[in-house]
Amino acid sequence: MVPYQHVIVGSGLIGCFLGGIIGQSARVALVGRQTWLARLKAGITLTDYTGGEAPFKASEDQCWSTLPERLDHSVIWLTVKNTALAEVLEQLRPVLGSDCLVVCCQNGLGGATLARQYLPDVSVLQAIVGCNVVWDDTHQRLHKATEGAFYLEQLTGITDQQSAALRMVQHRLLTLCVREDIEAVAWAKLQLNLANSINAIVNQPVRTMLLDRGCRQVIAALMDELLAVTAQLPVRLPKLTRVPANWLPFMLRLPDWLFTRLASAMLHIEPDARSSMWWDLQAGRLTEIDYLNGAVTAQGKLAGVDCPLNDSVIALVKSLETSTLVASRRPLDGNTLKFQLHLK
Repeated sequence: MVPYQHVIVGSGLIGCFLGGIIGQSARVALVGRQTWLARLKAGITLTDYTGGEAPFKASEDQCWSTLPERLDHSVIWLTVKNTALAEVLEQLRPVLGSDCLVVCCQNGLGGATLARQYLPDVSVLQAIVGCNVVWDDTHQRLHKATEGAFYLEQLTGITDQQSAALRMVQHRLLTLCVREDIEAVAWAKLQLNLANSINAIVNQPVRTMLLDRGCRQVIAALMDELLAVTAQLPVRLPKLTRVPANWLPFMLRLPDWLFTRLASAMLHIEPDARSSMWWDLQAGRLTEIDYLNGAVTAQGKLAGVDCPLNDSVIALVKSLETSTLVASRRPLDGNTLKFQLHLK
């Protein structure tokens, strides 16, 4: 029986890490920008915060700049950002053949729903990447900088061979968790991702931001609004970190001396690590703000819950998207941000 081919569409930080993991034990092809493909062909190392590592080097025929005319018997791992998802799905629609599975790995809400609209005859699963990955240019490595598993939607009706193919993502560097409550997992990851917008606004490394109580208080208030929305839906948020979802705002509001003692796992981050939204602003690209904080406000309107702070943060990020001064702006401290957002 011919084994499944794995195709990573959107081979950036997450896509290359995922492709490198799968490539340890299965055939994998990677579709991405030339910068990343060149790194993969030169050879990279996958590492994590516990000290684990695994080498990965892609051959020329594994690195694709575009999709082929036909894909059969393949698992398509979609790791593009939400802003590019519709365009990629349009490109995939005519090339997917028999026995293909599509796995949507986007942050926020609605990625898998959109994929099912574009690909009604293809099995589509939702996945949540629960960890952060950063690129270390000095050592040519992709580093899993935080704890967190790879959460995959449990799908009934697939063959044993398809199930085995999906499990190729299981590795000592990345734990696979198959979940029935994948939508709740998506909400729980969204709660964590609300910090991305604050990191983009304050223009500081993530660790520095988390050591600033004012920044943490803003993130906590954003989370409060999300929790108010999920309480109305209702959605029971699973525990993705050592701190339960409902306790996270309380933890973030603790004084610095207590926070650093009780939430040390949150601070196991590379000193210079920044959120993907910060990188998008620096590169002049549209951010995923509409799919993160925007998803909270959109669902809040449906549930009859106002989310004024998330609305204000969305407006701030959108103003930065159109600013010509983003690259030269100075870092912002948490108390100044609170003042700008009228948060006491």
